[in-house]
Amino acid sequence: LYKCKKYTGALKSIKFTASAPKGLPSYVINNKKRYGIFAGLFVVILYFLFVSNFIFDVRILGNESIPSSVIEKELSDIGFYAGNTWSDLSLSEAELALLESSENVGWVNINRRGYVAYVTVREKNVFEEKPEAKGYSNIVASVDSVIEEITVKSGIACVKAGDTVKAGDILISGVIPTELGGGFVRAEGEIYGRASEKITVEVPYTETFNSYGEEKLAELSVKILKFRVNIFKSYRKTHKDCAIIEDVKECVLFGKYRLPIEIRKIYHQPRVKSTKTYDEAKIISVASVRLASMRQTRLLNFELCKIKTYGSFTDNGYKMTSDVTYILNIGEEKYFSFLADEEK
Repeated sequence: LYKCKKYTGALKSIKFTASAPKGLPSYVINNKKRYGIFAGLFVVILYFLFVSNFIFDVRILGNESIPSSVIEKELSDIGFYAGNTWSDLSLSEAELALLESSENVGWVNINRRGYVAYVTVREKNVFEEKPEAKGYSNIVASVDSVIEEITVKSGIACVKAGDTVKAGDILISGVIPTELGGGFVRAEGEIYGRASEKITVEVPYTETFNSYGEEKLAELSVKILKFRVNIFKSYRKTHKDCAIIEDVKECVLFGKYRLPIEIRKIYHQPRVKSTKTYDEAKIISVASVRLASMRQTRLLNFELCKIKTYGSFTDNGYKMTSDVTYILNIGEEKYFSFLADEEK
């Protein structure tokens, strides 16, 4: 008590000015008699708390052959549909109920994002095992090559490492010789061969390209729940040869809550033809880049052994070629099930 009196007496000799409160407290104090503002804010908060418990849209993902409307009907039958509340049926219960009642869905996962339910499904036919191919077969060469390695799991080997084969030659036969018991089998095995190929690119001195002009807004619409409202649509005659760009954005509240509002913009971007002319140094550089891209695409799944590249100028431009040698699995199964009928 003594200290409080001491500090109070010391403050009496100091002059000071109290600053006005700032930020949200200041706004509340200055507008405390404006009841409409606080009533409106309360109604807005209450509205979002109320509507956040409702499912505004159900979106089906992952279906291939089954229409989304069919899956939506199955969800509706178990009580999961747009307009219902999230609390009426938990997501895990909805997933289990759909799996038990649906004839089409073999797997399902439901996620909640704001007011939208994203239902990812896998159709039952995706999980069905494909029936094993029946009948007898040979394994033949898919390309001209030199055999590097051969492994036989079923059938009779017709070639060995070092042999040169043509496309279509039998590598592993499904016909068992009489001295080995006779009969027919499905040939199985792996055969790797060394093949050669020429990859060529030609670049003219003058080329015409399609470039893109300025984007122009052609359509603007807003989707609220499942209803779409067109705000703007251009009726000007657009060039037939143009790119169409679609930009769809969802509205998010406070960076967290997705609103059932979607804004879609469609732009038209006309294609414009342009011409490029190359000198000798530039045309060689362009040909090299294009040839390297073609090689990379062609040899993506192969093991490259050897490469030789050369080029020459022509009357129209420049021609560049790569002689490549690579190793690949050349075995290709070919059925002859008609022999099974002859055996019977």
